[in-house]
Amino acid sequence: MTEPKQIATVGVVIRTKDRPVFVLRALRSVAGQMFKDWRVALVNDGGDSAALDAALERADLPGTVHDRMIRLELTQGVGRSAAFNRGVRALETEFVTCLDDDDTWSPEFLSALVAFFRDTSRNVRELGGVLSRVTALTEELEDTPLGPKIRVVGEDDLPAAFKRSEFFVNPLAYACYRQDFYPVQWMLRRDAVQEIGGFPEAFDVMEDRAFMNLFLTRYRLAQLDRPLAYHHRRVQRGTDRERTIHLNTLDNPSYDWRFFADLARPGFDLAARAEDAQVLHSVAALLLTELNYETSAIWQKINGEMRALEARLDTTKKEILSTITAQCGQATEAGTTKVKAAPLGSGIARPRPDLTIPQDKRAYDLWQCVPGQDHAQHLAPGVRFAKRLELSYSGPQHGLLLHASPTLQCVQIQIPETRDWCAVEFALDDLALPECGLRCHLQLWSEEGYLFETALLHHAPLPEEPDRHMMDDFRVHACPAQETAGLTRDVDAAWLARVSKPKLSIVLPRYAQNFRFMCRNIMVEHTS
Repeated sequence: MTEPKQIATVGVVIRTKDRPVFVLRALRSVAGQMFKDWRVALVNDGGDSAALDAALERADLPGTVHDRMIRLELTQGVGRSAAFNRGVRALETEFVTCLDDDDTWSPEFLSALVAFFRDTSRNVRELGGVLSRVTALTEELEDTPLGPKIRVVGEDDLPAAFKRSEFFVNPLAYACYRQDFYPVQWMLRRDAVQEIGGFPEAFDVMEDRAFMNLFLTRYRLAQLDRPLAYHHRRVQRGTDRERTIHLNTLDNPSYDWRFFADLARPGFDLAARAEDAQVLHSVAALLLTELNYETSAIWQKINGEMRALEARLDTTKKEILSTITAQCGQATEAGTTKVKAAPLGSGIARPRPDLTIPQDKRAYDLWQCVPGQDHAQHLAPGVRFAKRLELSYSGPQHGLLLHASPTLQCVQIQIPETRDWCAVEFALDDLALPECGLRCHLQLWSEEGYLFETALLHHAPLPEEPDRHMMDDFRVHACPAQETAGLTRDVDAAWLARVSKPKLSIVLPRYAQNFRFMCRNIMVEHTS
């Protein structure tokens, strides 16, 4: 008797073309899965086969990747949709996934989704697949002597359509773009994918949406409420109209989104049966009438509340401006600009204490490097703001926010949790004059008060640690509650001359929750 052929559980289709820097990362993501019963179909859709061979050889991937990988070389190039379909046909697995070459998974992705499918399918016979939540990451490519290097720079917020809470995907909401997800998020039954016909091969983009609209007419798709997939996108994609290989993430201006988006929607022929068409028109008219009544009432309520809120804001603005004018006048009459700090948010603007540094000695002034009006932004570790400041932080990037207000003379950074390391670093490179040192003046403010450290930091690479840094000359400082705390750090000219990439590091309290770093001013002067 012939033994039944054993098939693997999960098949992973990876489509690629001349992007070895990305596809190697995707393969490492698969190799790092906790769930080990997988196979990969790597579809090279018209790319340079020799370059891909060389990249795979240099990458030193685990042996399991090569043992469990089917390589499809499509020398002519057949397009994204056909490349996926050929990968599905080549795999003999129970499930299939679509991992684009520039996306990645959490190590738990496959194990969590397989377990979720097994558990859900006991009660849902028509279950066709499952998906996880997704995190959208922005990244940039750095040119290095060894080739392009990927650096993640932040996280993009996703539209509300990606955050719906239903257990099952709503086919109508998905068809109307009120619910959305990327291919990197799902794991589907391979037989169901083949029954639908796979991705429509005439589509240049949005092929997954056209496919999924058909899939959801026959099968249910359940959502695991855990963010286990990562959708990567390059920060420069907004200016890419040439479909540059490394920048392209398919959501850039080079694609005709309107055409394929409308083509992906499920359609129906009202003229096929006149009686059905008449009934559908009648039902649609009734639904739209009721919807119009409901939304009109909602908008009237919202408009009324908005007008009331705008009136309150105008009144508050006038009161604040009046207070600012009065206080500045009192300070002028007293002949000084020294004003005791009041709590931020009290509606009272305070002139910053004058550091009395001559203009010709100033190497840096924070308020000459900040826009002249209030602005706010998300903050990513390692990304500079105010020309020389950056956040050094290894924790999660959710909720890292910055607000700079010339009116209040304050830069605020909100950090949900500082964990075991969090610092605000000030770059000192190319700031000092020849054979001169620097004197750094900082003015900080706090509502509740805290202790913190400052230290001098510089780049000290080793062959095995090219990004190694060294810190020394730690000092402890106090920022009193509801007062402006001033501190001065001298940086020796000899130290600046012998080190690389010098910085002044403001080390924030460890394991603080909802911490707000508030800086009134940073000024640096030349010293002889």
